[in-house]
Amino acid sequence: MHRVHVSSKVPWETEVGYSRLVKVGRQIYVSGTTDALPTGVAAAPDAYAQALGVFRKIEAALQEVGASLADVVRTRMFVVHIKDNYPGIARAHKELFEKTLPAATMVEVVGLVHESLLIEIEVDAIEGLGLASFAVRPRIVEASFEPESDLATMLRTVDLPVPADGGAVRMLKAYVGGELVGCVGYERYGESAVLHSLVVIREAKGEGVGRTLVESLIARLRDVGVSRIFLATTDTAQYFGYLGFSTVPKSSVDPAALASQELASYEGEEAIYMRYVIKRRG
Repeated sequence: MHRVHVSSKVPWETEVGYSRLVKVGRQIYVSGTTDALPTGVAAAPDAYAQALGVFRKIEAALQEVGASLADVVRTRMFVVHIKDNYPGIARAHKELFEKTLPAATMVEVVGLVHESLLIEIEVDAIEGLGLASFAVRPRIVEASFEPESDLATMLRTVDLPVPADGGAVRMLKAYVGGELVGCVGYERYGESAVLHSLVVIREAKGEGVGRTLVESLIARLRDVGVSRIFLATTDTAQYFGYLGFSTVPKSSVDPAALASQELASYEGEEAIYMRYVIKRRG
């Protein structure tokens, strides 16, 4: 049977002699994966964020062979100090797999390759096993803001305000079939834009809806001459880093964007500011 290898280009693969992922037929095996940076140090400080970071790395490897997290049939989690770290890891696992419910194992280990690493995860998957309802790329449309619309209902469900028609905020909606599965908002300030209100329904998490929304937003802003997108976050920097955003000091944020209602709302918080630089075509 044809055998496919996927590398994540980390130095340990050469040192040890392994691949991030091996696919044989429809069977997919993902090696033990951590939230380590190239230096070996953990990218995130807590177990919940590390678990999410690991699953996003695994998701990226799966996507290279046409699979997704919905194809996962087993997860194995190796945890340091399991009593302390179980709640955060369980939360992350449930957020991503509550609908597909893979077989799962979690065991305690004495330590991992760096003392800052709290969890290592490996998964098995079967290509094409994922939920058929999300097997197609979501349809992205411009949103309007009628008070009784499906978008308004979604935003109220997660305690976000419904923008006013004619205001600075624009939004995109994602549909699979006739079901609204996600949305994202943005405001434009000359050559800069501010991203906010990225929402994906629980049933669609891990299926690339958020990525599709952000990629569609980037494409639209590129077409109208925007060259950089900013956002602020307290808990999703890992996810947006996976989507291509990089952390920047607050002083590097366009003053017009920084003065927006969205970014101004983070004043006084321990916020992380991020930027995406849009590459021109050609």
